[in-house]
Amino acid sequence: MSDTPKSTPRPSLRQPPAGLGFLLAMLACMLAGVLLLNTGALETSIAGFGFLMMIPFALGGLVTGAGLRLFNSAGCIFAPLILFAVIFPFVYFKLAEGLVCILMALPFWLAAGLGGGLAAYLIRRRQGQREMPRANVVALLTLPFALIYAEEASPPAWQERVVVREVTIAASADAVWPLLISIPAIDTGEGKPTFTHDWAGIPRPSEARLVKRAGGLVREAQWGRDIRFEERITKLIPGKAIAWDFAFPDDSVQAYTDRHIAPDGPVLKIASGGYQIKAVGDDRVRLTLHTTYRMRSRLGWYLGWWGEIMLGDVQDNVLAIIKQRAE
Repeated sequence: MSDTPKSTPRPSLRQPPAGLGFLLAMLACMLAGVLLLNTGALETSIAGFGFLMMIPFALGGLVTGAGLRLFNSAGCIFAPLILFAVIFPFVYFKLAEGLVCILMALPFWLAAGLGGGLAAYLIRRRQGQREMPRANVVALLTLPFALIYAEEASPPAWQERVVVREVTIAASADAVWPLLISIPAIDTGEGKPTFTHDWAGIPRPSEARLVKRAGGLVREAQWGRDIRFEERITKLIPGKAIAWDFAFPDDSVQAYTDRHIAPDGPVLKIASGGYQIKAVGDDRVRLTLHTTYRMRSRLGWYLGWWGEIMLGDVQDNVLAIIKQRAE
């Protein structure tokens, strides 16, 4: 028997290593995802798993495999986290995406980013032991696009949700009712602190006034200096109830909050709302505000939770303003 040691087989020089192929695949995946996201070609799948997972997975793999060169168990965790920590200030100061969309997507982005970093680490580690089949790398590139195509081809059904808030006011119905019709010159200090207004960046209400038009009565509402929308009256019982259908005559809501969350778009439709007054004692009333909306997403359970928080915050703030003025 020969004592000559056997040489370790070297990867073929004619083919790039699997690690490089993975990084190129993730770069292509990220660029394609960004392009599709900004062209609006696949609007109904933006709120699906494909878009939520594809871009951050690719970023996590790229920054772990190429940017920071941290090919170890700690690096595949910290590299994506460092990346998102750097991106977040740009997002918060309106240099990139709207903060509302980022807050909703952040848990999925973090999980997908960590998954991309872990994939880069495992490929590098496995490649050190033996050559990794390049078919695995190609599969990683095609899976997110296949998922996006499947979500776009079979969009989910519309779901209807209702958010309700109420407050007890130490005033008569006659004192409260005019504030439901029109409430002018709302100061930024009125109302109550909320996560939605104070942290997520949604402007506070500025005024609401009832006007007559040829088609009926309309409450014209304004938030901040730039956001405008209408509440077209469908029911009016003086001293007791008022209801409306929402209308958005321009794009000011998404232009000054988040351009991917249109209130009358392919994923979300803010439909209707209204107030109801009920006497609960001498000069005491319970005022209820409800908002009905519809959404279309496979993440309805998750987005519904956000809707309860954010629309609930908006309602709580409006009710606090009315309570303060009425009392």
